[in-house]
Amino acid sequence: MMNWKLSAAAVLLALSVAWGQPAAPITFEVASVRPSVPGSAPGQRRANVFGADRIELNNVTLWYLITYAYGMKSYQVFGPDWLRDVRYDVMAKGPAGTSRDQLPKMTQTLLAERFQLQAHRETRPLDALALTVGKAGPKLTDAAPGSGDAEGGAQVGMSTSPTGGERLDFKNATMATLVNTLTGLLGRPVVNQTGLTGRYDFVLDFTRSETAGPKGTGGYNEPPRLPPPMPGAEPGQSIYSSIQQLGLRLDGQKLPLDVIVIDSVNKTPTEN
Repeated sequence: MMNWKLSAAAVLLALSVAWGQPAAPITFEVASVRPSVPGSAPGQRRANVFGADRIELNNVTLWYLITYAYGMKSYQVFGPDWLRDVRYDVMAKGPAGTSRDQLPKMTQTLLAERFQLQAHRETRPLDALALTVGKAGPKLTDAAPGSGDAEGGAQVGMSTSPTGGERLDFKNATMATLVNTLTGLLGRPVVNQTGLTGRYDFVLDFTRSETAGPKGTGGYNEPPRLPPPMPGAEPGQSIYSSIQQLGLRLDGQKLPLDVIVIDSVNKTPTEN
């Protein structure tokens, strides 16, 4: 005879499903949401923390919070312009046993409770760049053993080329790493259509004039902040030429992409 021991939460979930009732949303145990101190700049904020059971975000926009909560890039969120400008400090901790992968869903609940956020998903055709393999095939080097970060993931470093132009050094990178970086740099959606599944080491030279600019978008996936150019630095090679040297292509297309549309949201959060 088998003995079953279920937690109260598991029993509630099972009963909710059995009775056709939606399961209660998972929520943070404690949360503080406050407008940031006026005059504080993005560069002055403390490092944002996404812990095992908590988030600590300083001087971030609501746009940033939405992209994190819904797992979207900045270009996939459609809402009022002020979402990119007004900034907040958010500290929230989940109950015992919370896992990191639950935090975005819990942040969705937090946004609904504190900002009365209502949103829906839909598919829209957007101007995008498709990353594909060139006619001659890819010219990528397999990642060296031990390449990447300490946890076996990808690592992207910014440096300068021998002529003083801009350069990105990719280590143990996937095509997802590349398209996410290109999206930030170019300020346009870049979609992976290469079919490549390996990890690679490569460099990507680019010119500063091609980038989306230093302001960023206020989203969870902001473009990288470029350091000041070196004195006498040359413009650098076009990022499109660099991509071709890797045996890849970037082509402009209108692509159907998933988006989040903000139906209603309050600028002032409810009291803690």
